[in-house]
Amino acid sequence: MLFKSAAAILAFAGLVAAQGAAPELKHGSATVVSPNKDIEATFTFDKVEGGMNITVTGVKGLSFASQVNKTAGYEYHVHVNPVGPNQNCTSTGGHLDPANVGPAPCNPANLTSCQTGDLSGKHGNLNGTETGVIPTFFYLDTQLSFTTPANGPMVGRSVVIHNNGARVACGNLVVDGYVAPPAGSATGTGAGATPTGTTGKNSAAKLVGSVALTGVVALFMMAL
Repeated sequence: MLFKSAAAILAFAGLVAAQGAAPELKHGSATVVSPNKDIEATFTFDKVEGGMNITVTGVKGLSFASQVNKTAGYEYHVHVNPVGPNQNCTSTGGHLDPANVGPAPCNPANLTSCQTGDLSGKHGNLNGTETGVIPTFFYLDTQLSFTTPANGPMVGRSVVIHNNGARVACGNLVVDGYVAPPAGSATGTGAGATPTGTTGKNSAAKLVGSVALTGVVALFMMAL
């Protein structure tokens, strides 16, 4: 009887701990648009073995005629900050670069030379077409993560499309299960990495878990 009671108590303790666990971040997306909505693309990010599977769909408005550099296409990157008011792409800050690689030319064969957020540097630019529509494509990125490193996770960021350096379209990266920390809190390079609810809800959950765990300990001592 004693062992059965102890097993039940331990199982309940595990349930309490699981209820306070943060959700695993597995999927995110960004709808990237220009201020006048003539450019639009959707980027989806799925956590997979070995990195992040990125799919680019619904690309329109990237015509060859609009390319400033006819041989380069359109660059695109993950940027540090979210999009500003009125679709202000300038507010997104610089490229996500937790390793401080800097603007050195990216060599896809040597990823240590690439900024983490330099997607086009690692995987190729978006080449314009006559109609501006680009077919869906996807690839694996081995550097990106929703949670690591502490100063460079993907949460709270944005995706920006450039035309010869000019920011022509942008959109916030929304990650399922992530809630941004309260305004004014320390966020490293522009985003917090904790995939939890709001501070109030999180504190309440910790309090409930603490009380429940205290009760579990008391029951265990009584069972002995």
